[in-house]
This record gives sequence, C-alpha cells and structure tokens, in this order.
Amino acid sequence: MTRWIKLWIFASLFFGLAAGPARAGDAPEALTNFEAAKVVIGQKNFTSSKCNLGGKPTKDTLCGMEGAAALGKNTLYVPDSGNARVLGFKGIPKKNGASAKLVLGQANFSKIKFGATSKLFDYPSAVVTAGSQLLMTDFGNSRVLIWNKLPTKTNTPAAVVVGQPDLTSNDSATTQSGLDHPELGLFVAGGKLFVSDRNNNRVMIWNSVPSTNGANADVVIGQPNFTSKSAGTTETSLNEPEGIWSDGTRLVVADEANNRVLIWNSIPTSNGAPADVVVGQADFTSSDNPEPPTDQSLNEPSGVAADGSNLYVEDWQNNRILVYSPFPTSNNPAASIVLGQADFTHGDENAGNASPSAQTLFGPYGLSVIGSQLIVNDFGNNRYLIFNL
Repeated sequence: MTRWIKLWIFASLFFGLAAGPARAGDAPEALTNFEAAKVVIGQKNFTSSKCNLGGKPTKDTLCGMEGAAALGKNTLYVPDSGNARVLGFKGIPKKNGASAKLVLGQANFSKIKFGATSKLFDYPSAVVTAGSQLLMTDFGNSRVLIWNKLPTKTNTPAAVVVGQPDLTSNDSATTQSGLDHPELGLFVAGGKLFVSDRNNNRVMIWNSVPSTNGANADVVIGQPNFTSKSAGTTETSLNEPEGIWSDGTRLVVADEANNRVLIWNSIPTSNGAPADVVVGQADFTSSDNPEPPTDQSLNEPSGVAADGSNLYVEDWQNNRILVYSPFPTSNNPAASIVLGQADFTHGDENAGNASPSAQTLFGPYGLSVIGSQLIVNDFGNNRYLIFNL
C-alpha cells in the first residue's frame, strides 16, 4: 500500500477516533491459532483503540505508531510515531496500560513537536538495541539515529546519524551514504547494521555500526549498485522493503510491495546478491495476494522476527501474523499458526468485529521476539500487544 494511504488511515484514527487447533509440528508450544495476548501497551484494556485514549499524549498513551519495540538492559523502548517520540518503560510491562518512565524526541510526555535535530524526530518508526547502543529509524527525516549509550533520561540527544551528513539535514538521496525514508527495517546482528531503504527499493548493510555521521554503507542488496533504485520482482530485486531480522548468519527481509518475504542463507557480502528462499510466493517472479488468503499467501508483509527455529511474519493487509515452524528452508512454505484471525482464510480488521480484543489485530506493523515474548505493533488499534511464546 502506498505511503499516503497509510497516513490517511492514521489521520482517520487520530481524528475519528473460535480458536482452532494448531498444526502438528515444531511450532512454539505456548502458541495456538487465534491466541490471546497477555498484556496491552497504549490502551487501558483490550477493547479500546483510540489514539492517545481520545485526548492528548501522556506517559501511558500511543498514537499511529509503527515499528518494533526493543529491550535495552531494563528499559523497553517503544516508537510512538504519531506523537513523534519514543517511550521508555521500566522493563517489559506486566499489566495493561503501563506508564513510561522516559520519553525521547519531546521535552515531556505532553508535547508533540516535529523536527530534525539530535532531539527532535519526524515520525520515528522502529527501534533496536545493540549492546549499549540504541538505534532508531526517523522516517520523515530519511535517517537513522544512534545513541551510543542507552538513554535513561527524558530528551537525551542522539550522538550519530546515518543517512545524513549531520543531525539537522533531512534530504532524501540514492547514494552510498544516503537514505530515502527508511521505515520498519532496522536491525543489528553480528556487529553489522541492516537498514531497509524503503523508497530506494534496497537494503543497506554496514559491516559495523557507524561511529561518525554520514558513513558509507559497505553492501547493498535489491540493487546492483548504490545509485540505482528501480523496483523489481526477482531474486535480486526488491519493492518497498520493510522489516528485517538476522541472527548474524541468515538475513530475512519483508519485501512488502511484492507480497513476499526473502531469505538469504548467508549475509550478502557483494552488491545485488540473490536471495535463496521466498516465502509467500511460489517463485521469485510472482507477487500474488489471493483473496481470500491462505496459509501460504501474504498481502504486504511488514514486520519479521524469529526465535532461531520459528519465523514470525506480520501479514499487514490480512491483519494477521503467520508463524512458520520450522524456519523456512524452501520456497512457499505453509504457515503453522495464525494470530489475529480464527483461521487462515480470513483477513478482516479485528477479525470482523466492531472493536478489538486480546485476539484481534488491525494493521500490525512491527514485531520483535524478546526472550519468551512476542511484542506486536498493532498500528490500527494504537497499541502494542505482548504474547507469551
């Protein structure tokens, strides 16, 4: 779906605002089809969904957020895109409607100010931690920000910027150092930084996390070089890539506009390297999204995550999460478990209900596996859901 439609959905939310058995196999033991989440962040309960609870932002609200959450030491960092901020919670919340202990991007919990500085953002859309560092994609400013020490205080400034020459620039570019609106795709593994450069139809790889502003990437995939940006549907091309996951060996990329997920069995070291496995399509040249959906189909997948043996894919337009067990090694596997829907052949918002529940999803757009928990960005319901694995 094009970006303007996503923002139209967000604007509408801002201003308007029976379980089946799992298949046999190696699926996560705690998960079954249509599993209920255990905890909600951003809402007081599982049936409310309004942006900022229908009012102004506070320390326990969210609005139109995108991207995965990340845990650093004892702080859970959560992007709150519509409020142009990142919230920091003390650990992973165990009760609904938890209050954050710190905010980044704003001077306090009630402010909404957009900008391009070391302290101001324009639609932060994903966060990831790497050792003592915090990284964040700043979609509206076409950049990635890096904090060299995990922030523990409100309004801590970022130290380094990727995609821009300095911390006040926000031009889009198709170069070895530039970016054009990176969104969900942000990951660090094996010391390497991976960024989905959405509008350039590519993934950029830095062999180490940059320590200086505007550092050049080392490898690009989805394109043959650093100055091309054409979309395509092959094993070497991408079309609006989003979520990324890696274990330092394998690389997984949600190729959103191609309705598929691509897997590289080893981290590419040369430009334009071909993918090894495709999920959601029968081959590398197809981009179908059948209606009704199936246990093999995808419709604009967004976030991806894994726990080593299982792959989790957010099927955004089908308002569900598919779980593949074991981790796919061949093309077009069938999912083992579905979350957000009662079965594999439905894809309605909130499973066709007028309001959400602990089991339903509306446009999931970012997820992460942290320990034994799956944390899901439920964009259309202005909340994060926490599932036990």
